[in-house]
Amino acid sequence: MINIGWTTINSEENAEKLAKGSVENRLAACAQVEGPIRSFYRWEGDLESVQEYRITFKFDSETSVKLANWLKENHPYETPQWVTVSARDVSAEYWQWVRASQGLPSTSAGPALGNAIELSKKGNKLLRRREYLAAEEVLLEGYELDPNNAYILVGLGDLNREQKKFGQAINYYEKLLNLDGKNVFALRGAGDAHRGTNQHDLAISYWRRYLECNTDDIQVMTRVADSYKKLKKYRESEEYYRQALEVNSKDKYALLGIGSLFYKLEKDDKALQYLERLLELDDGYVAVLTMVGNICRRRQEFDKAIDYYAKAVELEPGNTFALYGLGDCSRWMKKYDEVVKWWGMILAKEPRNQVMHSRVGDACLNTGEYDKALEHYQASLRIRFDPYACQGISKIYRSQGQYPEAIEYCQKVLDQMPNNIRALKELAEVYRDMGEIEKAQEVMAGFKS
Repeated sequence: MINIGWTTINSEENAEKLAKGSVENRLAACAQVEGPIRSFYRWEGDLESVQEYRITFKFDSETSVKLANWLKENHPYETPQWVTVSARDVSAEYWQWVRASQGLPSTSAGPALGNAIELSKKGNKLLRRREYLAAEEVLLEGYELDPNNAYILVGLGDLNREQKKFGQAINYYEKLLNLDGKNVFALRGAGDAHRGTNQHDLAISYWRRYLECNTDDIQVMTRVADSYKKLKKYRESEEYYRQALEVNSKDKYALLGIGSLFYKLEKDDKALQYLERLLELDDGYVAVLTMVGNICRRRQEFDKAIDYYAKAVELEPGNTFALYGLGDCSRWMKKYDEVVKWWGMILAKEPRNQVMHSRVGDACLNTGEYDKALEHYQASLRIRFDPYACQGISKIYRSQGQYPEAIEYCQKVLDQMPNNIRALKELAEVYRDMGEIEKAQEVMAGFKS
């Protein structure tokens, strides 16, 4: 593939020197000098205006890295401009001339190169339509004609990545990067592919190289931040989220990322700062509504928490996290009928959720619905041993004067957990209700010791 690159320099003499040198060293097939032109820019905080000359280089992508390094060594500027693009439509004959001018071997016959370009366009169009089998057939045909075609290599990389064939995708991206180390499509794709294999360190290395070329790409900044968060490198994660928000303070993904980062670190004030800003832009994020609800619940602002959870359930009726939050807020507010309602909805989805059975049983016990409570406690015990369910059953039997049964369930806990404080207290209560004060005192003495 042919690339076009541009730089500017302070004099016509220096411009001609660079242009001639790039061709003499076979780093470019052609270099054109234009000017004078006037450039405006900031340098070290000051607005500058100077007369310059522009040099346009045309070269094969195989020499992209070599040309960039040569310019860096020979350009008099401390930070020279160097911007390149890949030419999308190039005649096969011209491409062959470029390669011959740079001393590169011919890749295939002229008509074949033209066919490869057409196949790359067709294959990528099929890929965008998610017609993967057809896209693969077309792109591989193009690859046979021109294995160095940048669009075909990126297309094959993207095709395999979208099908979660990450290793194959990386191979295609790497082949292109060996030809053109700054190809932004390959850098971004390779990063995404490595993320797909949970190799976040490698993903970050490619994305950071990409950001050197596309400095304002918020999406990639956010991906870097997300990967740093996965690696528990929270300072670096925060840094990249903030960079993204400096570009666009209303970017939803960056707000979600940094808000969830602070939520994870239990820095609730900072988390709310970003999560509430996100909800002002879009209140349809169920996960964000639930996180904000959890923060309010931790602060015992139960009415406020319920508002957020209720909105989440309105958007996603079966959301377990929001349903749990609604039930827990109701439990703290002693609204046990509401507890049974919300946690019962979880059990409708997860009938073997032992914790929910035990807690719904507790709520029913508090409303005096002993039969329902007993049903849930026994459902919990059918799943596996549950000391809380045993203690709940003991309370039911004690309230009904069935003391031997109450003692039996306390003993079930103590057989497996001899120092369980709640079971000891409940057993003492059973003996006290039976009028056996000495036995109750013995149990309590064991508890105190």
